[in-house]
Amino acid sequence: MEAFVEALRAQSPPCDGVPPTELTDRTAATGTREALGALPAGAGERELLAAVLPRLEPPAALLLCEYGRADLDQWVRECRAEPARARAVFGDDGRLLLGCFSPGARRVMSALAAREGGPGSAPLTTVLLLWAMAAVPNGLIEQGCHFLSQDVRVLRLRVTSLTGGGSEPGGPASQSSPSDPSGPSGPSGPPGPSGPPGPSGVLSRDGVQESLARTLEKAAAVAAQRDGDLVAERDLLAALLDTPAGLAAGFLRDARIDVTRLRRYAEEYYSEPPAQEPDAAVDMPPLEVSLDRLRERLIGREAVIDRLAPSLERISRSLRRGLRLQDQPLGRFLFCGPSGTGKTLAARALAEVVYGSERDVLFFEMGQFNTKESMNNFIGAAPGYVGYGEGKLTNGLRDNPRRVLLFDEVEKAEGRVLDALLRLLDEGRISDPAGPVRDARDSVIVLTSNLGAAEFAGLTQPGADDMPEAAARLRRILEGFFRPEFLNRIDEMVLFETFRPDELEAIALGELRRQAAHMAARLRVELCWKQEMPARIAELAMTRRPEKAARGVKDYVDGVFAPLLRLLDEADARGESVERAQIVLDGERLSVVGIGG
Repeated sequence: MEAFVEALRAQSPPCDGVPPTELTDRTAATGTREALGALPAGAGERELLAAVLPRLEPPAALLLCEYGRADLDQWVRECRAEPARARAVFGDDGRLLLGCFSPGARRVMSALAAREGGPGSAPLTTVLLLWAMAAVPNGLIEQGCHFLSQDVRVLRLRVTSLTGGGSEPGGPASQSSPSDPSGPSGPSGPPGPSGPPGPSGVLSRDGVQESLARTLEKAAAVAAQRDGDLVAERDLLAALLDTPAGLAAGFLRDARIDVTRLRRYAEEYYSEPPAQEPDAAVDMPPLEVSLDRLRERLIGREAVIDRLAPSLERISRSLRRGLRLQDQPLGRFLFCGPSGTGKTLAARALAEVVYGSERDVLFFEMGQFNTKESMNNFIGAAPGYVGYGEGKLTNGLRDNPRRVLLFDEVEKAEGRVLDALLRLLDEGRISDPAGPVRDARDSVIVLTSNLGAAEFAGLTQPGADDMPEAAARLRRILEGFFRPEFLNRIDEMVLFETFRPDELEAIALGELRRQAAHMAARLRVELCWKQEMPARIAELAMTRRPEKAARGVKDYVDGVFAPLLRLLDEADARGESVERAQIVLDGERLSVVGIGG
């Protein structure tokens, strides 16, 4: 509304000595006077549009309808509709109601509060809201810059200069997490956007300029219009870009950021990161329940589970109390042994017991990072180079730092990649050339290696007396490739030995049951097999596919899928149905036969 009036004043020519900035009955056109006269007291933009649109001159209406593809009648109906009631963002005592904001917007408000200087200081401005949005790691502005292929660090430096200095967004002061008061900036350093709030702790209306208060209230109105329960980051951006002065939009354009594309990204693509409070307690199952889950998944891996149990106990008990280690990930494991011995499965099982789902695994095939140039794909390239903002590890930590990071066959990685992993293991952090330092202290890191696979290929379940010797042999093999400081940062080096025949038989039985449950749920077909079938599958896997071990067992069982589909197709062609089928051995392959009744 204010912008409309200012535009009319700017267009009004001087008349009979009346200055052009005065909008009166004599200087305003008839249509303008009628539109303004139809407005109720306290009218806003919606009421203004509802009054102006029906009074448009025919050429203007034609231009909007034919070339702008606008439905003016629909616009008028929407403007006259009762607007959603926006939530109040300030309480009766003038304090900002943080409960009205989404987790991402709360991080912005926390960054803004960190700039509040306390009683007697200058009120916070709308410009500082832009600073806070740009400063928050993994926020809308940062991810929007990545989407637009812009260097977020340049934007942060420009907006920091605009706001008069202070802690540089995304710089060292802003890397300390709320749970790490002894971070890079130290206890008395300038608080960054992730640091503790300012002296007042919570923003108040008295501590902000009126323009900033109106912007926050407008963000609440934008959230109400889209039926949002909470004020999100995209609502803050929309309110910033729609301010009458247009400072934020102008600044972003000066920084060569396409404001239209940024808004479209915010509305259509951006998803706020989940609330991540490193010191919040996590609902973890009791240790025995977690160990039982591991035993169900890791058949024949009792020795592995015993080695993991102390670390898993530390992780589960610390998470239940909201206690994090300050300078390293939750767990750091190196799984060694021949292929097909359950190393990857163990990583997925860890994800299930620690994070609740085996899908919480970010997989890295380290053979893809065996050249110097591959570092650009691992953590991203410097601005201006191919791979900028595309680091798989850094972007993975940005999107979700609470999962298992699985680095498969780590010995195949190039030296610089191993150096980056060394810092990750040591500090729980990794530098992102496209933004701030990424935090992995809520991650579990699992490295796998096939080093010594040939030497340990014939080793099956070493006894208690043999374990120290096997561990010493494994350590000597690994020291021939990895630097001592790399190995010294591993919590547990776990040897996965070759499966015994009875263990492969148990795995085969489990795979058969999994396949039967899948077929019953998806195809409504009951699968059955004779008692000796698991032993026969294990024997075939050991003799025909010894290099695959447990994977060979799974391959044999998965081979049932094709003949079952063929059986169903043939039955459909005859106009018959198959409700039960038996798994049989056809030479060295599994097949199925229908069972009547």
